[in-house]
Amino acid sequence: MQCQGTVQGNRVILEEGISLPDGIRVTVIVAPEEQPAPVDITHEAVAQRQALGERMQAFGQRLAGRRLHLGDLIIEGREELEDRA
Repeated sequence: MQCQGTVQGNRVILEEGISLPDGIRVTVIVAPEEQPAPVDITHEAVAQRQALGERMQAFGQRLAGRRLHLGDLIIEGREELEDRA
């Protein structure tokens, strides 16, 4: 006999309409959850991610060796965004 159910608080709750006699020994097998289908990544998305990585790396190199406060970094980033707009 095979039954299915879910775990709640370390107890197995069987599907509705299924009953087992008291004292019966059971074996529980954990079924893996269904994985969502993988999302295809386009070449365009990969290129955008690579470009972002390169911009981040260039920004980091510009800051290398400089002592800046967080506020200065925010102002510099804002100025860079305004220059692009």
